[in-house]
Amino acid sequence: MAEANDDSVSRSEILAQFQDITGYSDAEKCRIVLERHNWDIETAVQDTLNEAEGSQPVFHPLQNSFDGSDEENYSANDINMTQNQVSSARNATGSPTPNTEVQRFGQSWLLWALSVPFLPFRFASSVLCDIFGWIARTTPLEDVLRFKDDFEREYGAIHPTFYQGSYSQALNDAKRELRFLLIYLHSSEHQDTEEFCRSTMTNEGFKEYVNGNMLFWAANVKSSEGYRVSRAVREATYPFLALICLRDNRMTVVGRMEGILTVDDYISRLARLIADNEALLVAARVDRQERTQAQQLREEQDEAYLESVRADQEKATILDLVTVEDWGEEEEIFAEGERKKREEEDKKRQEEEARRRKEEAKRNREHSIAQDRVDRKCRVPDEPDATNADSIRVLIKLSNGKRLERRFLKSHQLQALYDFVFCDEESPAEFVLVSNFPRKVYALDSASEHQTLEHAGIETNAMLFVQNIEEESDSD
Repeated sequence: MAEANDDSVSRSEILAQFQDITGYSDAEKCRIVLERHNWDIETAVQDTLNEAEGSQPVFHPLQNSFDGSDEENYSANDINMTQNQVSSARNATGSPTPNTEVQRFGQSWLLWALSVPFLPFRFASSVLCDIFGWIARTTPLEDVLRFKDDFEREYGAIHPTFYQGSYSQALNDAKRELRFLLIYLHSSEHQDTEEFCRSTMTNEGFKEYVNGNMLFWAANVKSSEGYRVSRAVREATYPFLALICLRDNRMTVVGRMEGILTVDDYISRLARLIADNEALLVAARVDRQERTQAQQLREEQDEAYLESVRADQEKATILDLVTVEDWGEEEEIFAEGERKKREEEDKKRQEEEARRRKEEAKRNREHSIAQDRVDRKCRVPDEPDATNADSIRVLIKLSNGKRLERRFLKSHQLQALYDFVFCDEESPAEFVLVSNFPRKVYALDSASEHQTLEHAGIETNAMLFVQNIEEESDSD
């Protein structure tokens, strides 16, 4: 299973590199080209560039069956070549004959010599294409509005409400309003797109559910904005839907739906994803409300303090004027003493305010940690049976000497182990898990939050120690 996943990731990277080099936006056609070249990216790119220049291909597949949807990218000689024709170009040892090699070498030099006089024209045409492309460049908002008009012209006005703005604006609004964001990437060339648009996008139930629970953003992958988002989410096929919400203070893709499904399947999957991630948005709303109230309280207290200081300064100014004009030296010394007394009182008031703010911040942090413990407790997976072959026993020792013990599956994520330790009342709020022999730190960051215990190196019964980093965080 791991080898299949690695092969899929490797082919996705090859596909992305092929698109970057050739500039082709249609991922399906690029995948077909790479498959015909046995995923040899150098040969595939060379043949593609040769085809654009009218040169002969350097790779000749043995089979003669091709997908009819991509016939325009290949010549009739490539399609009709048979096994006998390939065999006739090889000698008894299976390698090309010397005559064939000489002929190819001569043709290569002849084509290069003939292409030299046309280099200035090719350069000029490339510059003109770039200029016209820059003039015809559209804004992200124009791409989104054009897709909306095209969709309504083709399929009607019944559809979820399209967000009329760029992808970045949709993300910012969803983050500011603490709402889910559903994105749809439209490929008019895919064979399932027509069915999806007519059976799902124009369905009243799907429309009402999406409008009532999330923002909805859509674009065509042929547009600049759609292509940019496509490169960011790396979809594999169409139709493509992705659900995004605020997680760990950043907008994260929490669910992907690729390929054609029924309307009920789409709605049930969206409902399950919302149920799994709704607690994150609720906690963010509570935290944002508490921070807003605390900020308002601080602003009111600061304003009252500044008003008091201004009043004292006005009184001091009047007293100083009277002292200079009418009073003698003794009255002036008295005013100086009063001024120092006020300064000491102001300093004491500032120290008291700073202490109060520190205590309030500490209380807010303790409340936030307690709420986070409750939320994470729901995310800890059930403990597997001891008879399960994939179960492992993990013993965790806290910094105060307390021991925690529990069984996990090798396929459980490293995040689940951190959540289990964090939910204990005596656990520090910020920590890392380490092992002593050998010394290894199982840090949890954005790159490893979805890593399984097996991939992290915890494959058998293990004993881990909790290293408290809360004091460093408090000092910061």
